[in-house]
Amino acid sequence: MMQRLLRLLNLRRNEVPRLSLAALAFFLVAVDDGIVKAVASGVFNIRVGPQHLPQMYSWIAVVFFSTMVALSWLTTRVQRHRLVLSLFVLLAIVLAANAMALLGVETGAVTVGDGFYSFLFVSSELIRNVAGFQVWIVAGGICFASRAKVLFPLLAASTTLGDIGGGFLVGGLGRVGWDSWQIYGLAALNTLFVIGLLRPLMRRYFVTPAGESGSTATMRQNLDYFARSSYLRSLFILSLVLFALYTAIHYGFNVIARESFPEEAQIMGLFGAFFALAGVATMLTTTILLRHILSWLGIGNAYLWVCVIHAAAALLLVGVFGDWLPVSALVVIFAINLLNYVLLDAVIAPTYQVLMKLVPDRNADGTRMIMEGGFMLFGGLLGASVTALHAQDVLTLSQLFTGLAVASVAMAWVGWRLRQSHRQVLIQAVKDQDFDVEDEQAMQAMRQVVSDSVEFPRSLLLHADDGVREMGIEILKQNESAAAQVCEPLIDHDNPRIRAAAWQTLGASSVDQTILDHALRHLDDEDEQVRLSAATWSSQLVSGSELDPQQRQSVIDAVAPRLVPDAGNAELQTEFLVILERLDDADSSTARALMLESLIESTQVGEIVAGVDVTNRTAQVAIFLDQIRGHLHHHHPAVREAAVRCLSVDAGEGLTLLIDMLGDPDRDVVDAAVETLTGRFVADGQDGGRTLLAALDGASVKQWEGLVGVLSQGDDELVEALMPITRQQLIEAHRARVIVELLTQQGDEDETRLLRDQLELAIDSARQSAVRLLGQLGDVDVVADLMERMGEGDAGARENAIELLENIGNPQLLGPLLPLLTDDVDEQQQQAWELSGWQEAGRRIDLDTALRHVLQASDPWTQMAAGWTALRLGRPHLLQQLRDQLGEDVPEQVKEILELMSDHEHEAEGDQPLTNMEKITFLKGSPFFAALPLEELYHIALAVQEEAAKEGTCVIEQGSLGDKMYIVVAGQLEVRIFGGNDTEGSRMAMLSDKQVFGDMTLLDDEPRSASVIAVGDVRLLSLQRGDLERILRRYSSIAFSMMRILSRRLREAMAA
Repeated sequence: MMQRLLRLLNLRRNEVPRLSLAALAFFLVAVDDGIVKAVASGVFNIRVGPQHLPQMYSWIAVVFFSTMVALSWLTTRVQRHRLVLSLFVLLAIVLAANAMALLGVETGAVTVGDGFYSFLFVSSELIRNVAGFQVWIVAGGICFASRAKVLFPLLAASTTLGDIGGGFLVGGLGRVGWDSWQIYGLAALNTLFVIGLLRPLMRRYFVTPAGESGSTATMRQNLDYFARSSYLRSLFILSLVLFALYTAIHYGFNVIARESFPEEAQIMGLFGAFFALAGVATMLTTTILLRHILSWLGIGNAYLWVCVIHAAAALLLVGVFGDWLPVSALVVIFAINLLNYVLLDAVIAPTYQVLMKLVPDRNADGTRMIMEGGFMLFGGLLGASVTALHAQDVLTLSQLFTGLAVASVAMAWVGWRLRQSHRQVLIQAVKDQDFDVEDEQAMQAMRQVVSDSVEFPRSLLLHADDGVREMGIEILKQNESAAAQVCEPLIDHDNPRIRAAAWQTLGASSVDQTILDHALRHLDDEDEQVRLSAATWSSQLVSGSELDPQQRQSVIDAVAPRLVPDAGNAELQTEFLVILERLDDADSSTARALMLESLIESTQVGEIVAGVDVTNRTAQVAIFLDQIRGHLHHHHPAVREAAVRCLSVDAGEGLTLLIDMLGDPDRDVVDAAVETLTGRFVADGQDGGRTLLAALDGASVKQWEGLVGVLSQGDDELVEALMPITRQQLIEAHRARVIVELLTQQGDEDETRLLRDQLELAIDSARQSAVRLLGQLGDVDVVADLMERMGEGDAGARENAIELLENIGNPQLLGPLLPLLTDDVDEQQQQAWELSGWQEAGRRIDLDTALRHVLQASDPWTQMAAGWTALRLGRPHLLQQLRDQLGEDVPEQVKEILELMSDHEHEAEGDQPLTNMEKITFLKGSPFFAALPLEELYHIALAVQEEAAKEGTCVIEQGSLGDKMYIVVAGQLEVRIFGGNDTEGSRMAMLSDKQVFGDMTLLDDEPRSASVIAVGDVRLLSLQRGDLERILRRYSSIAFSMMRILSRRLREAMAA
């Protein structure tokens, strides 16, 4: 049961204490809020009187604004957790001082005037607002460190329950005879308890999201942006006036409460009941009603309707206080103040947040400061000014509420203007491609705009910018009725790109005969993209809808004749195959089978991918399983990726093959393997998890990293089993660091490069796997964010990131992980020796022992690199020991090295051919191939051929068309350019060991731009055009290396 609940909330078991502690802290802070505001309001109303409230409202507005400015300044200079704890300590001191003063007044030991009660009221309001503000910052930080983002609303619910509990507590304690100082003192004691909870919570779990690195506007630029935006001006005016209306209605409630309840305990009970009910109403609104309200009204209309409700409420109050309606004034003002409270907290506040999302990122923070600081200050002062008119007997309550009704009607007009400008800003955001189609609230507002008029989405599809058109497609896909109105007239548009966009957008959830006829006719469209879009729409239709016999036959009649082998449009033929398979057309079954087989067995990459995709979409993988398995070794990554995705249904060798594909050099193929393995792992449950855990033993470095990525998404039991394995891998990473240090001290850089690079790869893999596991235990984005901070140049930021990782991370992993994250090389080496276990009683292991250890590695490529290094460093006895130990179980990669142990075999002379390992060594030293790991170099070395040239030989002739590129193994060559009848030419450059030449003509198919002539006897490695193209497809890092080399050559040529 517990495990099921954790899965539902996307929680790890280790997160439960954190969130329980946080929920309790937030609940108690909200209890304080309910107590403080009820007691302070009751005491002030009885002992001073509501006629002084306007002055208090002014003070609150000014003091709160000043406090926010001070906090903004302090936030940039004091660490967040220290600032929060310091503020809560200060709040506890103020609460305790107020409680002691109330006690002194109660016992007669202290005489106070109205000034103290004013301070009590203002400080209480300030305390509860600052505490609430800070605790939500804590909530954001804690939830940021958790992958369960549902926890933020859960913490919000606990806070609301605290509000309710605090309100009812005041009423209950008042009824049993507690004095105001006792209830207020309870809040002070409760705050001390909250500090005790927050301290470990902040120290261990609080993480602040890193700010965006992009440029932000200056305050002047933000002011200019605000002044020029009618949208923001309308939003500011409405927020300011609604805040003032809220203040005025709340003031009226205080006046009637004071008239109705002359006793302090009674009025505190009333305020307690009010704030408790307000909490209940707020929780119901935010958790149940708000989504439906905003969906029904529309985000842009929310302010307009709130103003209309305020106008109706004010008119009702006018009727009550003008003696037109014979109902209880207290009941009506209580209900309307409750509505007033809920509208501001549960409707206006979240609506404001959504509307502010349309402000560009560059201006967002600065504009928020201007807006929120402005309407809190001026809204409070305006509310104070309005209520002062009644407090000074200038207006009666009936006249005051009449003025509020008039103001609400005026604001309704401003709300209508906001609705219009919101629509314009939303449209402009889409056209500027500054609109997030993944944001549900933004899409909800956009659906309202689209449903109001089809002209706007139509303009998006007609837009010249491809990005805007794509955004229009995504928006219309989520509004099928509007999509039908917009797209039906456009499917016959003159512009083929617009025709294609219309078909891509049009919904296919129901059958419309007219549109179906258009789709079948457009299968003959002159534009290939339109034909494909129409075929894709038809495929979606037959997959998701039931066609009547006549419609079914019409589709078959239109599609079957177009099923043409070797048509050169594999994607289109794919859709035809899917359509006919979905319709179960018997007449074309033989043709479909032949075509699918021809696609899968084609030599064209696009056709193979299309064929494999069809087998997946039509559940025919089992029929072509052998061919699909064969494509796992195809030279093109797109083919391998498509084949990998089919292995989800391969019950035989599928799991083993997927694990093998985790070692693929292409990132997309590896991601597809991880995704497919994850799907199988979820389906297989615990059995699948145990199988993958067993596969870790003997996995290569890349496979290990992928397997950990899959397993880390399992349940707590599986992750607990993975923890010690990952920790051991981190220990091995430190041992690898020690071995790298010993190899570096050896001094033979070329001889040890392969092993050093392989060990660095293993270190990086262990580090990344541990980070991934840490992320799954908390939140992947948080850990990635902290890792990014550790890479910053600021030492303070790095130290803070390490401290936060220590706070939120698992100590079992963090102990060996943190030394691998530091930039201090000396510290890394020192920690590596300590954690490796190879430094005892002041003695360190020697290189022989280190090599012997790495020769026992589970990764065969690391074994291969270690064997080659041992051989090159003159330690063949280590290889003999390995042969004796492994017997017949020697990995294929190591066999070649064992065959070279004879001194005569590995002491190469000039005329002997290079071994495969020697080729790998030269390739590793070349700038073209230096970034590749041993596993990839091994396969490339099999493709290169060794050649020799005598002195004076023209290896490359200027003006010829070449089909090879070369790497210099030994000797020197000169690059000469000949012009006209010049027989000597001009020397442009000299080439020596490990340099590459002849590559440019393989890329641009142009004649050779220069001749390359051997200065003496030279040895070369050559690579044919076809092999290079295959390698470039398989290993993208080589393409980047080529780009860097060509770019450097271009700069040198321009400089010359």
